[in-house]
Amino acid sequence: MIATQIGQVVRQFSRVFNLSELDGVTVAEDYAQALAELDRGYESSHTLTPSEGAVVGVAMTPSVLRDGMLKSHIVFNAQYLWPLLDDTHPDFQSALHIVAHECAHVEITGKFEAAIPGVLLRKCFRDIRDRARSDVILACWDEYAATRLSAGFGEDPTEGYEETLIKHMGTARQEANESIKAYRLHGDVEKVYCEACRAYGNLLKYAAYYLGNLAGHGLELYKRPNFDAALDGHWFKAYFHRLYEACNTIAAQYGTWRDQGVFEVIGDIADDMVAEGGILCTSLQDGGLYFDIPLTPETVPW
Repeated sequence: MIATQIGQVVRQFSRVFNLSELDGVTVAEDYAQALAELDRGYESSHTLTPSEGAVVGVAMTPSVLRDGMLKSHIVFNAQYLWPLLDDTHPDFQSALHIVAHECAHVEITGKFEAAIPGVLLRKCFRDIRDRARSDVILACWDEYAATRLSAGFGEDPTEGYEETLIKHMGTARQEANESIKAYRLHGDVEKVYCEACRAYGNLLKYAAYYLGNLAGHGLELYKRPNFDAALDGHWFKAYFHRLYEACNTIAAQYGTWRDQGVFEVIGDIADDMVAEGGILCTSLQDGGLYFDIPLTPETVPW
Protein backbone atom coordinates (compact mmCIF):
# COMPACT_ATOMS: atom_id res chain seq x y z
CA MET A 1 0.00 0.00 0.00
CA ILE A 2 2.71 2.51 0.98
CA ALA A 3 4.77 1.62 -2.10
CA THR A 4 1.78 2.28 -4.34
CA GLN A 5 1.17 5.65 -2.70
CA ILE A 6 4.82 6.65 -3.02
CA GLY A 7 4.73 5.64 -6.68
CA GLN A 8 1.78 7.96 -7.21
CA VAL A 9 3.57 10.83 -5.47
CA VAL A 10 6.70 10.28 -7.54
CA ARG A 11 4.62 10.34 -10.72
CA GLN A 12 3.12 13.64 -9.61
CA PHE A 13 6.60 15.06 -9.04
CA SER A 14 7.62 13.97 -12.53
CA ARG A 15 5.61 16.98 -13.68
CA VAL A 16 8.00 19.20 -11.72
CA PHE A 17 11.35 17.41 -11.93
CA ASN A 18 12.96 15.65 -14.88
CA LEU A 19 12.83 11.99 -13.81
CA SER A 20 13.74 10.51 -17.18
CA GLU A 21 16.91 9.01 -15.67
CA LEU A 22 15.13 7.36 -12.74
CA ASP A 23 16.12 3.70 -12.56
CA GLY A 24 13.55 2.75 -9.94
CA VAL A 25 12.28 3.28 -6.42
CA THR A 26 12.81 0.99 -3.44
CA VAL A 27 10.71 1.38 -0.29
CA ALA A 28 12.07 -0.68 2.60
CA GLU A 29 11.29 -1.26 6.25
CA ASP A 30 14.90 -2.43 6.63
CA TYR A 31 16.47 0.64 5.08
CA ALA A 32 20.07 -0.32 5.87
CA GLN A 33 19.69 -3.71 4.23
CA ALA A 34 18.06 -2.21 1.15
CA LEU A 35 20.98 0.17 0.67
CA ALA A 36 23.56 -2.56 1.20
CA GLU A 37 21.85 -4.86 -1.31
CA LEU A 38 21.13 -2.30 -4.02
CA ASP A 39 22.51 -3.45 -7.37
CA ARG A 40 24.57 -0.48 -8.51
CA GLY A 41 25.66 -2.13 -11.75
CA TYR A 42 29.37 -2.21 -10.99
CA GLU A 43 31.81 -3.70 -8.51
CA SER A 44 32.56 -1.53 -5.49
CA SER A 45 34.23 -2.05 -2.14
CA HIS A 46 32.08 0.73 -0.70
CA THR A 47 28.82 -0.38 0.91
CA LEU A 48 26.03 2.18 1.05
CA THR A 49 24.97 2.87 4.63
CA PRO A 50 22.38 5.19 6.20
CA SER A 51 23.49 8.43 7.80
CA GLU A 52 23.73 8.20 11.57
CA GLY A 53 24.31 10.51 14.49
CA ALA A 54 23.06 14.09 14.30
CA VAL A 55 21.49 13.52 10.89
CA VAL A 56 19.45 10.33 10.54
CA GLY A 57 19.17 8.88 7.05
CA VAL A 58 15.62 8.64 5.71
CA ALA A 59 16.28 8.34 1.97
CA MET A 60 19.09 8.19 -0.56
CA THR A 61 19.37 8.44 -4.33
CA PRO A 62 22.56 6.65 -5.41
CA SER A 63 23.81 6.64 -8.97
CA VAL A 64 23.74 3.27 -10.72
CA LEU A 65 24.90 1.94 -14.08
CA ARG A 66 22.46 0.15 -16.36
CA ASP A 67 23.80 -1.10 -19.69
CA GLY A 68 26.57 1.49 -19.44
CA MET A 69 24.12 4.34 -18.82
CA LEU A 70 24.09 6.39 -15.62
CA LYS A 71 20.78 6.30 -13.77
CA SER A 72 19.51 7.20 -10.30
CA HIS A 73 17.75 4.80 -7.93
CA ILE A 74 15.78 6.18 -4.98
CA VAL A 75 15.77 4.18 -1.75
CA PHE A 76 13.27 5.28 0.92
CA ASN A 77 13.09 4.35 4.59
CA ALA A 78 9.43 3.32 4.81
CA GLN A 79 9.28 4.28 8.47
CA TYR A 80 9.24 7.96 7.55
CA LEU A 81 6.81 7.76 4.64
CA TRP A 82 3.75 6.07 6.16
CA PRO A 83 2.16 9.51 6.77
CA LEU A 84 1.69 9.83 2.99
CA LEU A 85 -1.30 7.50 3.36
CA ASP A 86 -3.19 10.17 5.31
CA ASP A 87 -2.97 13.80 4.23
CA THR A 88 -4.27 14.89 7.66
CA HIS A 89 -1.38 13.19 9.45
CA PRO A 90 0.88 15.72 11.27
CA ASP A 91 3.93 14.34 9.44
CA PHE A 92 2.36 14.27 5.98
CA GLN A 93 4.17 17.44 4.85
CA SER A 94 7.48 16.09 6.12
CA ALA A 95 7.05 12.85 4.17
CA LEU A 96 6.06 14.79 1.06
CA HIS A 97 9.20 16.90 1.29
CA ILE A 98 11.38 13.79 1.58
CA VAL A 99 10.01 12.49 -1.72
CA ALA A 100 10.42 15.88 -3.40
CA HIS A 101 14.03 16.15 -2.23
CA GLU A 102 14.98 12.74 -3.65
CA CYS A 103 13.21 13.43 -6.93
CA ALA A 104 15.26 16.63 -7.19
CA HIS A 105 18.42 14.53 -6.81
CA VAL A 106 17.39 12.46 -9.85
CA GLU A 107 17.13 15.58 -12.01
CA ILE A 108 20.40 17.06 -10.69
CA THR A 109 22.36 13.89 -11.41
CA GLY A 110 20.86 13.70 -14.88
CA LYS A 111 21.79 17.32 -15.60
CA PHE A 112 25.38 16.74 -14.48
CA GLU A 113 25.74 13.58 -16.55
CA ALA A 114 24.31 15.25 -19.65
CA ALA A 115 26.66 18.23 -19.34
CA ILE A 116 29.80 16.42 -18.13
CA PRO A 117 29.42 12.75 -19.09
CA GLY A 118 31.60 9.93 -17.86
CA VAL A 119 32.56 11.43 -14.50
CA LEU A 120 30.05 10.07 -12.00
CA LEU A 121 30.97 6.51 -10.95
CA ARG A 122 33.56 6.29 -13.74
CA LYS A 123 36.22 8.84 -12.82
CA CYS A 124 39.71 7.47 -12.10
CA PHE A 125 41.16 9.32 -9.11
CA ARG A 126 44.83 10.27 -9.06
CA ASP A 127 45.22 9.95 -5.30
CA ILE A 128 43.34 10.23 -2.01
CA ARG A 129 43.25 14.03 -2.19
CA ASP A 130 41.61 13.89 -5.61
CA ARG A 131 39.00 11.45 -4.27
CA ALA A 132 38.40 13.48 -1.10
CA ARG A 133 37.94 16.69 -3.11
CA SER A 134 35.49 14.98 -5.45
CA ASP A 135 33.45 13.61 -2.55
CA VAL A 136 33.11 17.05 -0.97
CA ILE A 137 32.37 18.82 -4.25
CA LEU A 138 29.60 16.45 -5.30
CA ALA A 139 28.05 16.25 -1.82
CA CYS A 140 27.91 20.03 -1.46
CA TRP A 141 26.58 20.71 -4.94
CA ASP A 142 24.03 17.89 -4.84
CA GLU A 143 22.56 18.95 -1.51
CA TYR A 144 22.61 22.65 -2.35
CA ALA A 145 20.77 21.98 -5.60
CA ALA A 146 18.35 19.44 -4.13
CA THR A 147 17.31 21.70 -1.25
CA ARG A 148 16.98 24.63 -3.62
CA LEU A 149 14.81 22.74 -6.12
CA SER A 150 12.63 20.99 -3.52
CA ALA A 151 11.97 24.07 -1.37
CA GLY A 152 8.26 24.78 -1.21
CA PHE A 153 7.13 21.18 -1.47
CA GLY A 154 5.91 19.85 1.86
CA GLU A 155 7.32 21.14 5.11
CA ASP A 156 9.74 24.04 5.46
CA PRO A 157 12.97 22.51 6.87
CA THR A 158 14.77 25.83 7.37
CA GLU A 159 14.93 25.65 11.18
CA GLY A 160 16.21 22.08 11.15
CA TYR A 161 18.94 22.84 8.60
CA GLU A 162 19.98 25.89 10.60
CA GLU A 163 20.20 23.96 13.87
CA THR A 164 22.23 21.19 12.26
CA LEU A 165 24.66 23.65 10.68
CA ILE A 166 25.19 25.59 13.90
CA LYS A 167 25.80 22.36 15.78
CA HIS A 168 28.46 21.19 13.33
CA MET A 169 30.11 24.61 13.32
CA GLY A 170 30.77 23.91 16.97
CA THR A 171 32.12 20.38 16.54
CA ALA A 172 33.88 20.06 13.14
CA ARG A 173 37.26 21.43 14.19
CA GLN A 174 37.20 19.48 17.44
CA GLU A 175 36.42 16.30 15.50
CA ALA A 176 39.32 16.94 13.11
CA ASN A 177 41.65 17.75 16.02
CA GLU A 178 40.75 14.48 17.73
CA SER A 179 41.68 12.63 14.53
CA ILE A 180 45.05 14.37 14.48
CA LYS A 181 45.62 13.47 18.13
CA ALA A 182 44.92 9.84 17.31
CA TYR A 183 47.32 10.06 14.36
CA ARG A 184 50.17 10.96 16.74
CA LEU A 185 49.76 7.44 18.09
CA HIS A 186 48.80 5.32 15.04
CA GLY A 187 50.91 7.15 12.42
CA ASP A 188 48.62 6.42 9.44
CA VAL A 189 48.77 9.67 7.49
CA GLU A 190 46.17 8.67 4.88
CA LYS A 191 43.73 7.73 7.64
CA VAL A 192 44.02 11.06 9.44
CA TYR A 193 43.80 13.01 6.19
CA CYS A 194 40.59 11.24 5.17
CA GLU A 195 39.10 11.73 8.63
CA ALA A 196 39.87 15.46 8.63
CA CYS A 197 38.46 15.82 5.11
CA ARG A 198 35.31 14.07 6.28
CA ALA A 199 34.89 16.36 9.29
CA TYR A 200 35.33 19.58 7.34
CA GLY A 201 33.53 18.22 4.28
CA ASN A 202 30.47 17.39 6.36
CA LEU A 203 30.42 20.93 7.71
CA LEU A 204 30.48 22.29 4.16
CA LYS A 205 27.73 19.85 3.17
CA TYR A 206 25.44 21.01 5.98
CA ALA A 207 26.15 24.60 4.98
CA ALA A 208 25.17 23.68 1.41
CA TYR A 209 21.87 22.24 2.64
CA TYR A 210 21.21 25.48 4.49
CA LEU A 211 22.21 27.77 1.62
CA GLY A 212 20.25 25.87 -1.02
CA ASN A 213 17.14 25.85 1.11
CA LEU A 214 17.36 29.59 1.75
CA ALA A 215 17.77 30.24 -1.98
CA GLY A 216 14.82 27.99 -2.79
CA HIS A 217 12.58 29.78 -0.33
CA GLY A 218 13.80 33.21 -1.42
CA LEU A 219 15.04 33.95 2.10
CA GLU A 220 17.72 36.55 2.72
CA LEU A 221 21.02 35.18 3.99
CA TYR A 222 21.48 38.03 6.43
CA LYS A 223 18.03 37.93 8.02
CA ARG A 224 18.53 34.86 10.23
CA PRO A 225 19.43 36.32 13.65
CA ASN A 226 20.32 33.02 15.33
CA PHE A 227 22.62 31.98 12.53
CA ASP A 228 24.12 35.44 12.15
CA ALA A 229 25.02 35.42 15.83
CA ALA A 230 26.60 31.96 15.57
CA LEU A 231 28.59 32.89 12.46
CA ASP A 232 29.81 36.25 13.72
CA GLY A 233 33.48 35.91 14.65
CA HIS A 234 33.52 32.18 13.90
CA TRP A 235 36.50 30.68 12.03
CA PHE A 236 34.06 29.21 9.48
CA LYS A 237 32.64 32.59 8.43
CA ALA A 238 34.95 33.26 5.47
CA TYR A 239 34.58 29.69 4.19
CA PHE A 240 30.79 29.91 4.48
CA HIS A 241 30.68 33.01 2.30
CA ARG A 242 33.05 31.43 -0.21
CA LEU A 243 30.72 28.43 -0.43
CA TYR A 244 27.75 30.76 -0.86
CA GLU A 245 29.40 32.43 -3.85
CA ALA A 246 30.57 29.12 -5.34
CA CYS A 247 27.13 27.51 -5.18
CA ASN A 248 25.44 30.57 -6.63
CA THR A 249 27.89 30.57 -9.54
CA ILE A 250 27.31 26.86 -10.26
CA ALA A 251 23.53 27.28 -10.00
CA ALA A 252 23.58 30.21 -12.41
CA GLN A 253 24.98 27.82 -15.06
CA TYR A 254 22.61 24.97 -14.16
CA GLY A 255 22.81 22.24 -16.77
CA THR A 256 25.02 24.25 -19.14
CA TRP A 257 28.40 23.58 -17.54
CA ARG A 258 31.19 22.93 -20.04
CA ASP A 259 33.58 21.23 -17.63
CA GLN A 260 34.21 20.68 -13.94
CA GLY A 261 36.14 23.91 -13.46
CA VAL A 262 33.31 25.82 -11.82
CA PHE A 263 32.83 22.98 -9.32
CA GLU A 264 36.49 22.84 -8.31
CA VAL A 265 36.11 26.03 -6.29
CA ILE A 266 34.31 23.97 -3.64
CA GLY A 267 37.27 21.59 -3.53
CA ASP A 268 39.60 24.55 -3.01
CA ILE A 269 37.52 25.67 -0.03
CA ALA A 270 37.74 22.19 1.50
CA ASP A 271 41.50 22.03 0.93
CA ASP A 272 41.98 25.39 2.64
CA MET A 273 39.88 24.30 5.64
CA VAL A 274 41.95 21.13 6.06
CA ALA A 275 45.19 23.11 5.76
CA GLU A 276 44.09 25.67 8.33
CA GLY A 277 43.07 22.75 10.52
CA GLY A 278 46.66 21.52 10.57
CA ILE A 279 47.14 19.06 7.68
CA LEU A 280 49.21 20.49 4.84
CA CYS A 281 49.12 18.44 1.64
CA THR A 282 51.59 19.12 -1.19
CA SER A 283 51.85 17.46 -4.62
CA LEU A 284 55.29 16.07 -5.45
CA GLN A 285 56.97 16.02 -8.86
CA ASP A 286 56.78 12.22 -8.96
CA GLY A 287 52.99 12.39 -8.64
CA GLY A 288 52.88 11.51 -4.97
CA LEU A 289 51.66 13.52 -2.02
CA TYR A 290 53.56 14.93 0.94
CA PHE A 291 51.72 15.52 4.21
CA ASP A 292 52.96 17.86 6.91
CA ILE A 293 51.08 17.84 10.23
CA PRO A 294 52.80 20.36 12.52
CA LEU A 295 52.53 19.96 16.29
CA THR A 296 50.09 22.37 17.89
CA PRO A 297 48.68 22.52 21.43
CA GLU A 298 45.25 21.53 20.09
CA THR A 299 46.43 18.39 18.30
CA VAL A 300 48.81 16.63 20.65
CA PRO A 301 47.48 13.74 22.77
CA TRP A 302 49.41 14.69 25.89
